[in-house]
Amino acid sequence: MAREPHHFTREDLIRAFFGSFIVSLSFMFAGSLIVISAHMAVRHVFFLTILTMVILTFEIYLLSYKYVNDKKHRPFLEFWAKRFFSIILSSIIAIMLLFIAYGMENYVTSLTDLMKVAVAMFLPAATVGGAMEILRKK
Repeated sequence: MAREPHHFTREDLIRAFFGSFIVSLSFMFAGSLIVISAHMAVRHVFFLTILTMVILTFEIYLLSYKYVNDKKHRPFLEFWAKRFFSIILSSIIAIMLLFIAYGMENYVTSLTDLMKVAVAMFLPAATVGGAMEILRKK
């Protein structure tokens, strides 16, 4: 039987940040990502954002919450919110730090295109950031 998930801690947040950071770093240098994201329409940006949030929600439920024994005292909304917003925030911070560190504004000159690249990187960054909880030592 799988172990019941612990309460979300600072260590989980740091683990999610580094997972997001490493994945974002690898996607940032994919030249095709910049080309593809520059041609994304608003509907694509919206769809990628919603898809990321849905995948992250399923990930939180399927990889963690379904193993909670006392669901009455640990309601899903509370369990989900702590993890969801922490992972989203850590992913966005990781992406923005990489943009600043590598001067992405020199390569992608419009703010709109820069945001499109960030949204394109957001899906893999948040997905891996969310999965980091299951990769921790048992």
